[in-house]
Amino acid sequence: MKFCIFVLIALGIIPIIDAKDNERPKIVNKAVMLLQRKKCLAAEGYSEDIFPSDDVSETFDIILHLASEEVPHEAKCFLRCWLKRSYILQDNFLINKNKETDAYCEREAKALAYGDECEFAFAYQKCARSLNNLTF
Repeated sequence: MKFCIFVLIALGIIPIIDAKDNERPKIVNKAVMLLQRKKCLAAEGYSEDIFPSDDVSETFDIILHLASEEVPHEAKCFLRCWLKRSYILQDNFLINKNKETDAYCEREAKALAYGDECEFAFAYQKCARSLNNLTF
């Protein structure tokens, strides 16, 4: 069965025409991820060219395999925004207790953050890997 859905993204509409039923969740998830990427880049005041790929999960995989000092602060702040928009991270170094959280990783991240929420988000995500399955 084929269908046509229109996904509203920012200021325009992207037509997704003749998608098969089993492709629908992937297409919708990708659209949501692209919208969230765009909103986080705008919220942090970064250009859309800051990351080489639209594949956010690939970007996160790359930066989370690097040591903290090798990752630009901007990437850590982008990750903080993503975690907040995913309802994992809250303001003031708090983790949303309604999600699966790791108390050990939360303590470790606070110790490594030195008062910087971006560092906290990076350290927490590197330990907990709460975004392993980027679906909404």
